[in-house]
Order: sequence, then structure tokens, then C-alpha cells
Amino acid sequence: MLYRLETDTVLTMDDEFHIFRPGQITWQDGTIISAGPVGHESIAVDQLIKVPGGILLPGLYNGHNHAAMTLFRGLADDSPIFEWLQKHIWPREAKLTADDIYMGTLLAAVEMIKSGTVGYADMYFEMDQVAKATKESGLRAWLSRGLVGHDDAALDKLSEAADFAGRFRHDPLITPMLGPHAPYTCSPDYLERVAEVADAHHLGVHIHLAESQDEMDDLQKEFGLTPIQIAAQAGLFQVPVLIAHGVHITRTDLPYLENLKGGVVSCPISNAKLGNGILPYPLLKEAGIAVGLGTDGAASTNSLDMFQEMKAMAWMQKVKEGRPEAFRAQTALTLATRGTASVLGFPGGILETGRPADFIVVDSQKAHMTPEIDSVANVVYAATGADVLYTVVNGQILLAEGMLTMLDEADIRREAQARARRLVSE
Repeated sequence: MLYRLETDTVLTMDDEFHIFRPGQITWQDGTIISAGPVGHESIAVDQLIKVPGGILLPGLYNGHNHAAMTLFRGLADDSPIFEWLQKHIWPREAKLTADDIYMGTLLAAVEMIKSGTVGYADMYFEMDQVAKATKESGLRAWLSRGLVGHDDAALDKLSEAADFAGRFRHDPLITPMLGPHAPYTCSPDYLERVAEVADAHHLGVHIHLAESQDEMDDLQKEFGLTPIQIAAQAGLFQVPVLIAHGVHITRTDLPYLENLKGGVVSCPISNAKLGNGILPYPLLKEAGIAVGLGTDGAASTNSLDMFQEMKAMAWMQKVKEGRPEAFRAQTALTLATRGTASVLGFPGGILETGRPADFIVVDSQKAHMTPEIDSVANVVYAATGADVLYTVVNGQILLAEGMLTMLDEADIRREAQARARRLVSE
């Protein structure tokens, strides 16, 4: 079928940042046929959707998540990062069943779809269950089996990850990756092995690097190197790499990132909440390194609303630089759309002919969105995920007039609540 959606404003996020008022998007079989002003496209469509007062824009890509950790939302909040991980998160993760992870991922999918996320990069385990939930939701996902390289089962887990990648290599919505957790949970030898497997199977890598000062200090003491340097020496940067966080990347790391394929995904709320710091965005921009945005898991950031991440990114960069003009609304929106897509090596995040039909519509007919003097500023600084009316992924409408079309939210919330109670109380 051929679809067209017409609305008051279209933010294309193309190279010239074209804005059309009123505007339309026409799509078929998951691909954009055209995006432009209303009336410029004369092709007859099978279904026409009109959304008065809507702002249509590329969907948001969540570049770093642990989706099933929605079940741990609010657990041990306000704890230091390693205390939080070692005393609260890891012991309960050991109790997770495959069904728990499936349900936690469905809960995350509900939240992401309703708040305008069209695709996400995930690192966790029981990835077949994560993939199952993702497919049922209709979202895109870049899925990595989390790998810890300090135990006897480490190589078996890597083999499992490679097998998972083989099963989903040609899936239209699932892109498999390898997910070594971090240099403080994976030995250099193990990271080398991950790099070899990634290269042999043509896979990207998703890894936490330079997230906290404690991580920096501990690795410097043990190896005399930064996390970026450890990853480089292990050969990881010979394949596309999604670096999660990157808060403490320094100028001395830049030579090791010179030929980076992939980029850095900032999670500003998680990094602030855990006291880890603020991404050195100007340094990365100067070096030509692709930057995207993510939420991290709901256990550390509490919300998977990418609109909050855009606000936080802009605010924190302004504070860090001490100048309001140092980081603009358009930059924040770029990072959440085409920026994250670039890190993932995906052609989304732009509304133009031939691009993936991944887009959202935000309701501008609310008090906090009025007046619409600057549509981009309103989307970044005023809107929230609750303002999303439509979410379309690969041409499929997953949210229409604020209502989910693929998932039963009430049933998912009820089941997730019961599972979370069991995990926290045990």
C-alpha cells in the first residue's frame, strides 16, 4: 500500500534542514517515496492521514539501552555506580529468567514507541527473547549479547553471541552486534578475541568505554592505559564500534580514534544521575567523531524518553561551555536522529526519498507547545514523549493518535509489575 501523512510542519533533518509548512510524507514498503510541501506530490495513495497541528520529524534512535532493565526501574537510586552495580543490579540480574527479559523488553518497547523512539541499540543477555519482543513490537534494534570476559564461560558466551548473529543476520529489523561489557569486566585477551570474531563475522561492537572516573583510575592503575587505549590495542577499532558514554575521553585518546568506524553515544541523564560527568562534545566534534544519544537502561536513567535526553544534552553542554549558544536545539535533535543513525551505520534519521520510513508526529496543539515560533526549539525544549501522536517504523504504524497498534500496554504493565516485585523481594 501507498501511504501519505499530511500535517502542519515537517522537519526533514536533511543536509539543508528543510522545513515544510504544511508538509507531507509519502511512503511504501518501508521506504520514503517523497517528503515535501503539501500538494507537490500528485501520486494517488491508498491511505491518506491528516494530522492538523502536528510536527512530523524523523523518529528518534536510542543508541544505548539495556531494555529489560525496566524491571529494575527505581532500584537503589542515588547509589554510587559500582555500589549500585555490585550490590544491587548484578545480584538481581543473576535471578532473571528468559521470560523476565522478554517481558522487561516488551515494557521498554511500550515506553519507547509511545515516546517516539523508532529503533534502539541494546546490550543484555537472552537475546533471542529480546529479539522476539522487539519483533512483536515492530521496533528496529541493534542487539548485542552482553559479554563478561573474566570467567570460564566467557568463550562459550562469545560463541553464543556469534550464533545469535548468524540467526538474525538478514532480518529486516534486527541488526546483531557483539557486546563486550567494558574493559573492567573483560580482559585484554578476551577483547582481542571479541575483535577477531567481530571481524570474521562482519559484526559491529557495542561497548561501555570511559564512563566513570573510577573506571579511568582503576584501569590506569592496572594497565597504565585509558579504556579507549585498551580497546584500541585489542583491535576493536578495526570493526565498527558503538562507544557507550565516552564521558572521560581525552585529547590523548584521539589518535586511537582517528579511523573510528561508528562513534560515541552519550547518555546525559544517566551520566549525570550516576555522577559520572558530561561528554566532551566539542572535543569529539573537533575530531570528526560521530555522536549520538541514548538513555542507558531504565534502572539508571529511570525513563526511556529521548526527548528528556535531548534537553539534558543541550542543558549540560551549555553549562559545561558556559555559553548558551555553545549547543543549540538543532544540534540536540540532530544527535537524536541522524546522529545516532550514523553511529549505527544506518541511513535513517532523515526524511527524504529513498530513506527508511521511520518517523514520528508530535502534537503542537498544547499549551506548552504554543506559540510555535521555532518548531525545532519547541520539539527539543518544550515537548516530551507524552506529546507523540504517531510512531512509524519501517512504514508500519506502531502508534496512531497516541494509541498502540501492536502491543497490549495494560497486560504488559501488569505482568512486568509482578515480575519486578519478585525480583526485588527475593
